[in-house]
Amino acid sequence: MAALAELVHASAAVGAFLVGLTLTGEAARRARNVLTPLRDLFAAVFFLAIGLSVSLSDLVPVLPVALALAAVTAATKVVTGQYAALREGAGPRGRLRAGTVLIVRGEFSIVIIGLVGAHHDRLGPLVAAYVLVLAIAGPLVTRLGGAPPYRSRLLPGTSAGNS
Repeated sequence: MAALAELVHASAAVGAFLVGLTLTGEAARRARNVLTPLRDLFAAVFFLAIGLSVSLSDLVPVLPVALALAAVTAATKVVTGQYAALREGAGPRGRLRAGTVLIVRGEFSIVIIGLVGAHHDRLGPLVAAYVLVLAIAGPLVTRLGGAPPYRSRLLPGTSAGNS
């Protein structure tokens, strides 16, 4: 698979993804057992490498475009989440929460930077700013959108309405 990825000028990450897709049965189970503990570590290293490759000063010029993209995609994520929750019979508050929790999901954009190249003059900083905006705004919008406080769901004797 690595040779095939190299032949078509794809990254090693794409080759590894293809290998992961081809593993099945006992080989896949053993690979998961070995690799699962390393997954979070490698993900953290990957995000650190992306963060090191984009300068904060490069984020400022692309911030207006990143904010616009974040607003559009956040709105579509909220609508999508609400629709999915409505199909499952959730109430209004649950539908809103289902929509807003999707806002923070943008990690795949970072993978795109890794595949395309973080050193691209405009794309790397734009995607980094976009993901940063969503990572900050997503939890805030979810919280302001009516999600009950986390502690109220953990403490015995409290209801979602008590805060």
